[in-house]
Amino acid sequence: MNKSYMKTYLWVFLLVYLGPFSFGQIIKPDDAPKPLSPEESLKQFKLPKGFQLELIAAEPLIRQPSGMCWDERGRLFVCELHGYNLEGQHDIEKLNRTGKLDKVVRRVSANEEAVRKAQAGQYGTVKQLIDTNGDGQMDKIHVWADQLPPCFGVCPARGGVIVICAPDIIFLADRDGDGKAEVREKLFTGFNDVIIERRMNSPQWGLDNWIYVARGRGGRITGPKLDKPVNLPAIDFRFKADGSAIEPISGGTGTFGFAFNAEGDRFTVSTGTPAIQVAPLPWRYLARNPDAAIRVTERNAANYQRTYPISRPHPWREKRAADPGFNKYYRDRYGAAESTPNGYFTSACSPLIYQDNAIPGLHGHLLACAPAQNFVHRAVVERDGAKLNLSRHPDEGKSEFLPSSDIWFHPIKLSHGPAGGVWVADYYREIIEDYSAIPRYLQQQYGLKDGENHGRLWRLFHDDMPEENPSFDMSRLALLELAEEVGSSRFWRRQTARRLLVERGQIDKSTLEALVNWIKDPQDGSGTINALYTLDGLSQLSAGMVFLALNSSEAGVRRHALRLAEKRFSSNENLLQGVLDMVDDKSAIVRLQLALSLGESTDPRATAALAQLMIRYGNDEWLADAILSSLGGRSGMMLLALLDKEEDAVHLHALIERLCVTIASRLNPQEFTAALIRVSKLKNVRLQRLCLQGFRKPIKSSIKVSLGKPVREALKSLATMGDGVVQGEAIGLVRVLKLESEAERMGRINSTIKRVGDLKLSVEKRIAAVDGLAAENDSKIATRLLDSFSVSTPTVRRAILKAVFARSDYLLAVLSAVEKNQVPASAINAIQRNKLLQSSDALVQKRAMVLFKPLRSVDGKTLQQFIAALREPRNVVNGGKMYRIHCSSCHRAHGVGFAVAPDLTSEFRRAEETIVRDILAPSEVIEPGHETWVVETNDGRSLSGLLESESASALVLSMPGGQQIDVLRKEIKSIKSLPVSLMPESLSQVIEPADAADLIAWLRRPPSRRILFDDDPDFIELLLEGSGTARITTQSSYYGSSSLRVTPPQRYSARIKGWNFHIREKPGPGEYRYLQLAWKTDGAKGVMIELADNGKWPPAEKPLRRYYSGQNTTKWQATQISSKAPQKWTVITRDLWRDFGEFTLTGIAPTAMDGPVLFDRIELLRAVESE
Repeated sequence: MNKSYMKTYLWVFLLVYLGPFSFGQIIKPDDAPKPLSPEESLKQFKLPKGFQLELIAAEPLIRQPSGMCWDERGRLFVCELHGYNLEGQHDIEKLNRTGKLDKVVRRVSANEEAVRKAQAGQYGTVKQLIDTNGDGQMDKIHVWADQLPPCFGVCPARGGVIVICAPDIIFLADRDGDGKAEVREKLFTGFNDVIIERRMNSPQWGLDNWIYVARGRGGRITGPKLDKPVNLPAIDFRFKADGSAIEPISGGTGTFGFAFNAEGDRFTVSTGTPAIQVAPLPWRYLARNPDAAIRVTERNAANYQRTYPISRPHPWREKRAADPGFNKYYRDRYGAAESTPNGYFTSACSPLIYQDNAIPGLHGHLLACAPAQNFVHRAVVERDGAKLNLSRHPDEGKSEFLPSSDIWFHPIKLSHGPAGGVWVADYYREIIEDYSAIPRYLQQQYGLKDGENHGRLWRLFHDDMPEENPSFDMSRLALLELAEEVGSSRFWRRQTARRLLVERGQIDKSTLEALVNWIKDPQDGSGTINALYTLDGLSQLSAGMVFLALNSSEAGVRRHALRLAEKRFSSNENLLQGVLDMVDDKSAIVRLQLALSLGESTDPRATAALAQLMIRYGNDEWLADAILSSLGGRSGMMLLALLDKEEDAVHLHALIERLCVTIASRLNPQEFTAALIRVSKLKNVRLQRLCLQGFRKPIKSSIKVSLGKPVREALKSLATMGDGVVQGEAIGLVRVLKLESEAERMGRINSTIKRVGDLKLSVEKRIAAVDGLAAENDSKIATRLLDSFSVSTPTVRRAILKAVFARSDYLLAVLSAVEKNQVPASAINAIQRNKLLQSSDALVQKRAMVLFKPLRSVDGKTLQQFIAALREPRNVVNGGKMYRIHCSSCHRAHGVGFAVAPDLTSEFRRAEETIVRDILAPSEVIEPGHETWVVETNDGRSLSGLLESESASALVLSMPGGQQIDVLRKEIKSIKSLPVSLMPESLSQVIEPADAADLIAWLRRPPSRRILFDDDPDFIELLLEGSGTARITTQSSYYGSSSLRVTPPQRYSARIKGWNFHIREKPGPGEYRYLQLAWKTDGAKGVMIELADNGKWPPAEKPLRRYYSGQNTTKWQATQISSKAPQKWTVITRDLWRDFGEFTLTGIAPTAMDGPVLFDRIELLRAVESE
């Protein structure tokens, strides 16, 4: 055997027998599920009685469909999304060449090289599907457009289709009929580029002739028909089909898709719930009042998360659940839903409210896809005032509407078909999951792209659907014929008819009469609403038609008639009067719309009607927000109207305080004077406190306001006499409004600065002194504060730096202090350093570059010292202390701290060396959504925090310490994000290596707390019973940004889903002994909390499982905590086992006695720790 032959033989042997191992390849496990043919896949579905499913199209005709629509000719279009998870695939392919499985417990995204490589294979395609032989299955395609940016939805418009493909929105049309779109018009561009899974998606027509889009990621949007660029926030949006307008809307989709109901209410969606209701407060209304911070509200419409698939979980899910490290990591970070193989919503998307009548029994139901668990879910939608609630269908209490046992079946889009069926886009492939959620070693084994050439469309129908065979080509219909279709019972036909009529822009007498008949002689509300917006789109809607609709028996019709009446208020007195007469409309959703619509009238009667709405229906959901949005420039008038009868105003405290905040934000001297004088004359002390607190809250910098002698005397009188709280708030106003004499002011400032440096005072009092100077805007104060830096403790030093970095004109004083070595450069954290280096002041920048360029957070030698400390004995108690000092202001772990940045409870499963690096170099890796934002305000303040949310009038910043602040857009001078962490980068110079090791040991200990309530807006949905009310309020909180407000007598539930907490003397894992909470009264005589044991409340005659403070005005015996009602936030900690013995906590009843009360952070503890 010659050497050449021997060499060839060895190569063949290695390739055939040892190839996968010798070259480091990872073999795919045998349990990986295989694809089924369409015929076999169809057999795996379990359908409700009477329902049928049929295949419409499959591979190779289509691949990876992400959306579908029908144009006016009835032609079916599909868009495709190629390259899903491709960056993850490229990442693991490189890793697999090492032959090693990466089992480190963490969640990691692909590296930049893999992301760049994937971009070449990530693209979109738009196809027209054709049924050439009329058998119902598509057998031919025309590729209208290929190699577009990845496509996430398509909708019909203007004789073509509009495609959503970030960073663009593109209009396509085939005018010459050759099957290719020679018209390719970029309507808009400039949308922010984000990872492929999180891009804007799912365009669909709204009732109002706009196209709505989900998951907007923001950007500076330009287009050939826009007058100027539009800055979109990272929120959902809408646009005009001709490209002439684009604007944000309220609400943001978490995943893919959204749904409208017949009245235009919108449901977004997130992975863990089938639908989230967006508060019916459109963005355009909220933008009217620039002086009021009104947050966009969304609520989980479903009070359940459990699911009942019939498919086996993909093996990677089972293996992740069986892996102790990853199971714990995902359970602690994301809850049980993400740590068990299945049984919970984890991928909910593409909700659809069925608005057709073709399928019996389905009208008005919500359908939602669960692609990761291979089913379509159904929920019943029920209205409760302005709220919409979901519940499982009675026939599907523990089953799903359309499940499949085919693991490759992944429904991702639902649509109304032209004949009334429901069409399902099936992204048929092996794995559909954000790859970073799959442990890397399982990604390596199973791969991420199998099935990339598959894809299917299905049609759901019913045996008893009407046998209709209308032409689906509506493009040939005359105007009158289209008008007759506007009220069709087929959703697609009535929507297409409206679109075509508005696009044609023509109307004749008979067409007009036919449209008006849908209003005069309505068949149902949907047809009437559709006719109203058709006429409006044609500029043919008269005041008389609107008046007819205002008197409809259908609440939905009255609601939309109000919207359409708004632009006619000034020209038609009868119409305005008709609207004013609707104050006592029997429908809460109509009253809510009335509150919004009245803001479009400047007539004083509109303000009076708003006041009556608030007085009579102040507890209606979202009504206060709606009223506040309508009061641009009229908040003072509204306040005077509500305070006219103090007895009526007492229960309106939430709105009254917000009105006062708005008045002070506007600072119109005449309005402010009238409001202050009226408040000074109030007899109700509680109301007086509330108003003064509201006036003081928004004024962050001292400002001179032209106030007359009467109001100055009134304020000074309040500052010297009466209630202590009133005095304190009045003194604060006197100072910030510069009503002191210069001598008084300088005396106060000198005294306060002395307190900062007085070592005899407690740390708390010294910090309070620093905070007391926050509203001053004198740079000399910054210099004097920094003079106290060297004699201050670390906590006071941080307070001083926070104060001097809070104003841009103080930065020169900071630089001088560093240059003089009064303040070490290492004390300046990354955010503060970036403020100096990126200052708009050139001199500040120049001096900062000299001081901070050489500063490094950690070097290799220091890192090794900290890693070496990990091998030494640990002190967990000291670790907890270190955590509270250095981490708890931004992070939460084991229930301690504030959830501004990521929760650290699950970090104990990560490699300790990785945690050390994160502690010492926190800005090396910033999790998406946790970038630091710096906002410069017009009054010179500089604010740093995480961008929590955006609304039409304000931004919400999450600050260290759990504080959330609203920053009005009108106050913002500039805003920018920084690639740095809120966490200080100089910890290596503040804590010892042993301290860091102790901190990690504390993080790694088993969880010892269970939070029952803290900042969760969905908590009120758990309290199902009781004649009192419960709502989340941001007006006062002890922890975080909000609290639970309860009005008498109580809200309760004896069995809350998922609550089964054992109270034991010596609690084991998952068991507890202590209860801790914060509470306060808000005018009540007392506050109580009651606990249920195994679904049962304690007997009234025994003080069992009830605690109270203040006066017990109930008939129930209870354990008294204090004889005084807590007028300030009070934290109580009780030993449940010692007080009541062993029991199983299953429910709770927060109770208010003779007035409202507030609760915050209710939690169970295994042991009591010293804070």
